[in-house]
Amino acid sequence: MARPQKNGLDYFPLDVDIDQDDKIALIEAQHGVIGFAIVIKLLMKIYKNSYFYEWTEKEQLLFSKRINVDINSINVVINDCIKWGLFDSNLLKTKEILTSKGVQARYLEAVGRRTKVEMKKEYLLLDENIVNVYKNLIIVDINSNNEDVSDNINPQSKEKESKEKKSKVNNNKEDSCSSDFNIYRYMQQRGFVTISPLIAEQVQADIDMYSLEEVKQAIDIADNNGKHTYSYVKGILEKRRANGTDGSTRQDTKPSEDKWSQYEFE
Repeated sequence: MARPQKNGLDYFPLDVDIDQDDKIALIEAQHGVIGFAIVIKLLMKIYKNSYFYEWTEKEQLLFSKRINVDINSINVVINDCIKWGLFDSNLLKTKEILTSKGVQARYLEAVGRRTKVEMKKEYLLLDENIVNVYKNLIIVDINSNNEDVSDNINPQSKEKESKEKKSKVNNNKEDSCSSDFNIYRYMQQRGFVTISPLIAEQVQADIDMYSLEEVKQAIDIADNNGKHTYSYVKGILEKRRANGTDGSTRQDTKPSEDKWSQYEFE
């Protein structure tokens, strides 16, 4: 008999400066080290299970007993985690689970060498461009009569459908990097050979925070300076925003020395 497939992780990455992440820092500012510990304990539970942790009455009572913290206090911390974007509000309300885009991206990165990885369609928060990176990923529709993967939710099928749509778009749109796919392709053309799902997630977050044009300009500056890491691009964006500069920033702009952590909790 074949061994049952393992879903959870034995360990997960935890940066030494995790407490410098704004979302974590806000929880610690509000709830002290107890709040910080609750977040870490929840992450341990999530990754031990896989990419989500059920948060029904049963789990709440057991979690409270095991960490010896009142359940009401724990839920106050979780509510603030939702407020600051550490966990997804909609999935907590509708599916009673704790997860986030960042959690799911880090999980896929950790299980990248497994032969097969399943994720439930109803729980999936990641964008299509990130999902399609993983050829071992099977998206399961839990509402169907069986858990076979439907053609219309398979990542490869999604990719084919996406390409067909893109082929109908004016060629000038592709050159202007006006979609997620185009900005990653542009990065590759500028020398950024390896774009992991976590990097893709950060690129999208920065496009939302700054703008597509600002991210593109920062990529140009990094390439012209011979730097092809996204931490360098991130440093340029942060320094330009801090200095209030616009797209006319000189090409010898140096990035911040602060290391961008790829494990942001979004």
